[in-house]
Amino acid sequence: MISLTPQNKFAIKHYVYQGGDTSFTYKYILSPFAQFCVDTFVPIWVAPNVVTLSGLLITIFVSLLTVVYNPNLTTDCPRWLCFIYAISIFAYQTLDNMDGKQARRTQSSSALGMLFDHSCDVINTVVIGYLMASAIGTGWTLYSFLGHVAGYIPFFFQTWEEFHLGSLVLPVFNGPSEGLLMSVAVCLVSAILGPSWWHESKVM
Repeated sequence: MISLTPQNKFAIKHYVYQGGDTSFTYKYILSPFAQFCVDTFVPIWVAPNVVTLSGLLITIFVSLLTVVYNPNLTTDCPRWLCFIYAISIFAYQTLDNMDGKQARRTQSSSALGMLFDHSCDVINTVVIGYLMASAIGTGWTLYSFLGHVAGYIPFFFQTWEEFHLGSLVLPVFNGPSEGLLMSVAVCLVSAILGPSWWHESKVM
């Protein structure tokens, strides 16, 4: 059994998250909106991890709807379900931005909170890839697999960067900000035109 050294315990107790998002979308739209939601809707006694978990539970619930209404991830996905995909992904993104603000608001930032947040992000990467495959009707194919891998790779390298450099700074264009908004847009297109639209030949 591995036990923590006194240095490890000190580092955990005095851990301070360092990082940021250089995206203009985050700075001028997503972050102010998340701060407004925290100040308006989240009581001071709510733990930041509860906010994080809420985003995860929303996407998991929607993935269960997918199991019922489109288990094969085909173009038969109901349009109303695609609309719910868009709402759930945006809700997850907003709640993911809110948890850190709630942690600073309550002065309860911790290494455990960061670990819990990243763990939920990893699970959501899988779940959202599943929802996107359903929204565009890829089926259980190589395309759906590549869609999942596309989310894992940048997440892995950004976490690796944080481990070695001590901070996590997202670039101007990144997955948690613009990437998720693009996913929302794709789901809205499927909700309006139907998932089969992505498979129709477009005449220029």
